[in-house]
Amino acid sequence: MDYRRGVVTGESVWRAIVLYGANSATYKFAFGATLLDVAATGRNRVTLEELAPRYAELLCQALHRQPRQGTAASSKFLDACRVFNAGELDRDELHRRTVQLGFNNVIDAFPQIGGGQAPVCFYEDQRRNSAAPGLVLRDALLELARSVHARDLDAETAARWRLVETAWATGISEAVLVPPLLYDPDTQHLVLQTRQRRKSVTGVAAALNGYQDGRCAYCNQVMAQDATTGSVVEHVLPWKLKTRPWSGPDVDAIWNLVLSCKPCNQAKQDRAPHETWMPWLEQRNNDLIESRHPLREALMAQTGETAAIRHHTLKRAYQWATELLPIVWTPPAGAHIS
Repeated sequence: MDYRRGVVTGESVWRAIVLYGANSATYKFAFGATLLDVAATGRNRVTLEELAPRYAELLCQALHRQPRQGTAASSKFLDACRVFNAGELDRDELHRRTVQLGFNNVIDAFPQIGGGQAPVCFYEDQRRNSAAPGLVLRDALLELARSVHARDLDAETAARWRLVETAWATGISEAVLVPPLLYDPDTQHLVLQTRQRRKSVTGVAAALNGYQDGRCAYCNQVMAQDATTGSVVEHVLPWKLKTRPWSGPDVDAIWNLVLSCKPCNQAKQDRAPHETWMPWLEQRNNDLIESRHPLREALMAQTGETAAIRHHTLKRAYQWATELLPIVWTPPAGAHIS
């Protein structure tokens, strides 16, 4: 994504926080969604008491959806949410406990990427030097909440949240590794294929868009939201390979999926991109693996445990693909190819 390639914008840094920030609990996702909700009202100051209702609501909903929302053996705050869900705690007391327990770590941890502070400041912590402890929301956050990206950021946060939940709930080293996450074109979702059933995990477009920073994987242009030029899920090595004697890795798996604008998708058709573009896909997969993204285990299962093996796997897959479908497509001039 652009933040990792040196272009710093509010959107790219927010996406980097959601994608690459630490996950010991899903507080980050609820907190980020709550901040965007408040910022959309135009307010530049908010107290913890005002943040608590929406923040707690999102985590209570998440616990209904998936009981495991953290890696720690216990959490007093999540326990309070569970007691509320069971009808044994009233809403006022939940909000009081949220103020007391729910923000202890997330306010400091949210803007951390790779152990350091994010290059864009979204808020100032006023918990210790104010009569009404809370946050001062900076212009970067207010502008982000008013931007055309806000809806996408909400969807991307929700997608990342579902992936983290699925990884923790299923035991990522087993259920996500074997079998891998696959793409269901009918539902536009990633699905976890088990012997018993197919479990929908999250919308694949939102899961991928955060990494791409809203840009087409091929032409690197910001993708519009309208039906004519908006984004589509694209198989890098064409889906048509499934109709050939294909012996490479599953082309419906996440390693081979990107988002493209519709003009590029229509121009590419049933062709592989030119080989000079392929390092982008390899770097995308390596970035997600190295960041310990929830898709990490699935990507490693599909393409290899090490960067060297993944490079060989992708090189061989491309060779097989272009032997079966020899006519390739060159992305537009100005695309981010290496």
